[in-house]
Amino acid sequence: MTKTYSTIDHQHIISLGKLKVLLAEDNEVNQLLAKGILRYWGMETKVAATGNEVIEFLAYEDFDLVLMDIQMPEKSGIEAATEIRNLTDLKKKNIPIIALTANALKGEEKKYVAAGMDDFLTKPFKEGDLYEVIERVLRKEGSFGRKVLYQKHENEVVTENRPTGNLYDLKQLEEIAAGNTDFLAALAKIYLDTIPATSTEMVEATKAGEWDKASKLAHKLKSTIDSLNMHLIIKDIRAIEVDAKNRVNTETIKRLALNVDTVIKKVACQLKADFSL
Repeated sequence: MTKTYSTIDHQHIISLGKLKVLLAEDNEVNQLLAKGILRYWGMETKVAATGNEVIEFLAYEDFDLVLMDIQMPEKSGIEAATEIRNLTDLKKKNIPIIALTANALKGEEKKYVAAGMDDFLTKPFKEGDLYEVIERVLRKEGSFGRKVLYQKHENEVVTENRPTGNLYDLKQLEEIAAGNTDFLAALAKIYLDTIPATSTEMVEATKAGEWDKASKLAHKLKSTIDSLNMHLIIKDIRAIEVDAKNRVNTETIKRLALNVDTVIKKVACQLKADFSL
């Protein structure tokens, strides 16, 4: 099993306690990132890949915390959180829930509050960000307003520190890995196994005029594109997600999807060579 090396003071990690965490996330890259951090902190982690699996896990096991991706198959994070808050078991219905979202739009947090969530964290996140939000929530100081002030609008994409050679940049992931090359290689392997296929599926959805499907697939790709700082397509994937959802600029969507697919597959070739996979 790969592991990360913590940038958080050991005493601070101990202060969180030996938590049992339910990670609700369907993106394999995000799963590995979050599991690597949590397990290095000594926390037991179970993974649910769909909203229905979240409810199933809670029916048979007790957890101290749920990290809830907002967009998941079968049942969204908001729907799952709402269902949890309506459970008859008092302990389970009051479990702390932190939303994990790739959407940084102001106002989105109102939906999480309405569903009974305690706080949220925007993806991609660093180890320190995850520690801070968990600590806040466990202290019962989860605050949406304080964090929203620092969120960028979805279309305000940071473009500093763009890589000059590669189509991707692992700087952010290297900070999490802290020298663990096996961890980075595992991430690269997951990318190769999942991301090109998802991108192809998105292209096919745009050709078939399946705009809702194309939007959801773009959303699924977005956090990985951000995590690898694939700067050439950061804006494109957002345009596909938003415009496909609204069924506007459909011809442009098809062109952008092809461009995204080309870059994703070139990055796959670069990762394969860089990690000898």
